[in-house]
Amino acid sequence: MAKRISWDELFMSIVRLYSQRSACKYLKVGVIFVKENRILCAGYNGPPRHEPHCIEVGCAKEDEHGKKLPAGSGLCRGAHAEMNAMTNANIQHVELNGSAIYCTFSPCNDCAKHLTGLRIEEFVYEKEYKEKEGQLAIQLLKRRGVKVRQFKLRKETKT
Repeated sequence: MAKRISWDELFMSIVRLYSQRSACKYLKVGVIFVKENRILCAGYNGPPRHEPHCIEVGCAKEDEHGKKLPAGSGLCRGAHAEMNAMTNANIQHVELNGSAIYCTFSPCNDCAKHLTGLRIEEFVYEKEYKEKEGQLAIQLLKRRGVKVRQFKLRKETKT
């Protein structure tokens, strides 16, 4: 009998698919909010609805020669995947309190601040956001009682 994939493997595979919708050339992020093994909402990083994507008009985090600007110096057009998912949930009147989050990356500090207000229970990520604020975000979530863990997909499960 074939072994079924775990819930973690399923959800992490789904966030990888969502991340492929991102038009960002630097970081492709997908996220889903889950409760009782049911997907509540999803999102990926990108600009607000009906606004131009960087692949259409160029990256706002680059200078005129296409060189990446230092962190914080560009005016990125995109909203983070977590924010887009929360917006989607709000539009559909979906309650996110008590949910778990699966994301391709650990959160930034701003997203972590918003997520703690939702009283999420768990944040599961595949890759760590390497900037210092990524560590601050994880510390914040843990202080607020959120279980934070890294989960890597097995090779045969990768999308």
